[in-house]
Amino acid sequence: MEIEGDLKTLDQIIRAAGDKLMSFYRRDDLRVTQKKDDSLVTEADLASEKVIIDALTEHFPGDKIYSEEAGLSSADRHEGSYIWIVDPLDGTTNFSNHYPFFCVSMGRGVFTKDGKIEIVQGGVYDPVREECFLAERGRGASCNGRDISVRPDRPPEEGFIVTGFSYHKGPELEVDVNRFLRVAEVCQSIRRDGAAALDLAYVAYGIYDGYWEFGLRPWDIAAGSLIVQEAGGYVYDTGRGADSFDPESDGILCGTRSMSEYLRSKM
Repeated sequence: MEIEGDLKTLDQIIRAAGDKLMSFYRRDDLRVTQKKDDSLVTEADLASEKVIIDALTEHFPGDKIYSEEAGLSSADRHEGSYIWIVDPLDGTTNFSNHYPFFCVSMGRGVFTKDGKIEIVQGGVYDPVREECFLAERGRGASCNGRDISVRPDRPPEEGFIVTGFSYHKGPELEVDVNRFLRVAEVCQSIRRDGAAALDLAYVAYGIYDGYWEFGLRPWDIAAGSLIVQEAGGYVYDTGRGADSFDPESDGILCGTRSMSEYLRSKM
């Protein structure tokens, strides 16, 4: 996929944010704070977010911004206007524990007539491996400029998939574990990597057959959901029986045709 126009600007911004993250990575004096939902935020999150917001304000001054740490710049939803949904550091717990699986995620959406968001461009950047996954609606998906696609369809019994449990405890954690058990009884292997956006990119890259997770936020899945779709994957809401995907839903289920159908049957 040729990278040009707004997608090229997205590529430049997301890489700059990733470079900022790496300037903090593995620092012993990294400042880490626990938020009310038990998730973590570090000074690296905030520094990466500043790079992104400053750049978006310069290059896309009319677009709204919805970022994990800074929140929503405006709640107005005018049909045809744009909004960036940003996670400056997806996988903060991994990052703060020196586990090299984290990324920057940026999705650009347009408001539809009914006030919903349709993601039209997305980027996920892994600064450790220097891999940038990009997609534009109707134009396909790429990694560092090379076209990518989901892996060839195969039975769930051969599936290599990924999931996550968010920060659930007690009964909610038990529900997550029971879902895991239902899927694990059939699939070959399941991973839990701790960075939703990068998990989605790996589905699009043909590494994982599928992925599901509940308890997510728009910035976790906005960009990655489009990358999977443009790589030929199937993307759905979790637990609703919906035949479409809303980036403001609380979770995602996706993969190849057979794997996504199988996962839907187990949720």
